[in-house]
Amino acid sequence: MAKVAPVSVLGLAFFVTLSSFVFLSLGQEKLGRHCSENPPTLNPNYGFGFVKDIGGLKAYVSGHSKRGILLVSDIFGYEAPHLRCFHFSTLPLMDIADRVALAGFYAVVPDFFYGDPYVQNSSRTIEEWSKNHGTDKGFKDAKKVTTALRKEGIHAVGAAGFCWGGKVVAQLASTNFTKATVLLHPSRVTLDDIKAVKVPISILAAELDNGTPPELLKQFEEALTENKIENRIKIFPKVQHGWTVRYNDSDSTAVKAAIEAHIDMFIWLSKYLRWHL
Repeated sequence: MAKVAPVSVLGLAFFVTLSSFVFLSLGQEKLGRHCSENPPTLNPNYGFGFVKDIGGLKAYVSGHSKRGILLVSDIFGYEAPHLRCFHFSTLPLMDIADRVALAGFYAVVPDFFYGDPYVQNSSRTIEEWSKNHGTDKGFKDAKKVTTALRKEGIHAVGAAGFCWGGKVVAQLASTNFTKATVLLHPSRVTLDDIKAVKVPISILAAELDNGTPPELLKQFEEALTENKIENRIKIFPKVQHGWTVRYNDSDSTAVKAAIEAHIDMFIWLSKYLRWHL
């Protein structure tokens, strides 16, 4: 029987406990149109961490650990509150990055768009915006960030990507830059991307998402299994693309589904990072 690292157990317990508290509180090939629906209100002051330069990119960081989790945003960028921290009533509750940090990891959310996230209802269409912010450039930047993290002493890195970031992390999974990866409602990920994956990967998908329909996810699973890559694919019922980071705080059902995905993400990455203390 494999040993379980105590730090990971405590971190997981803290992550799940905090998430459960939120449950209780709330319970009383082109980028598709779905990629820009329900945009967040960006706020550079959200979160308990701070912004620093990593590999030539600004990045929101939170926590202190030799194990890092790289969070690659959707098209709305690294100032999205649900990637950092949100506030329910007057009580601050940690969301993805800050919860990951308090669970014992170094959370890193880079600004892959260099201060130019997509702005809905602007004069620029999403297609025009995408010309300057391709995922290939994001992939190169992600490698620079992970290289810089290693130089800082972060010797084990996991990565999770949301929508646009899912494609970046899928590409990153074809390298040795990460120990494990998670794709959350990914966009533009192809079967060839999945066939190139070399590290354990989990895909958390929405039932109502034309970008990753069930038949495509089935092909992903078959390819990963054939290549003997550890994988887990989970389809969340009755949710839409973007549900893990662009949910309505007042919708308890949406929040619960998002937090369930956050916990799944953390459990998967923790499984492969826990021995790297």
